[in-house]
Amino acid sequence: MISILPATGSAKVKSVLSGDTVVLLGRASGAGGKAPEVTFTFERVTAPRMASKANNNVDDPEAFPSREWLRNLCVGKTVYFETR
Repeated sequence: MISILPATGSAKVKSVLSGDTVVLLGRASGAGGKAPEVTFTFERVTAPRMASKANNNVDDPEAFPSREWLRNLCVGKTVYFETR
């Protein structure tokens, strides 16, 4: 699998999926190019799970507040990351 993220860099946070996962928006590769989006899960962070088919469509306790806290903190901001 080819990674579209460099080992380190910066990207804008487009959205927050849960308290430990964000969608990062990279830089467009040209004037007409589309900016790549990458789902980025934090290492060594486990947040309560949001509802999904895997957990019978039931939020874990505190899942929504943890996602909203992270969303309010970083959506629209540039973040710096390091992948391993």
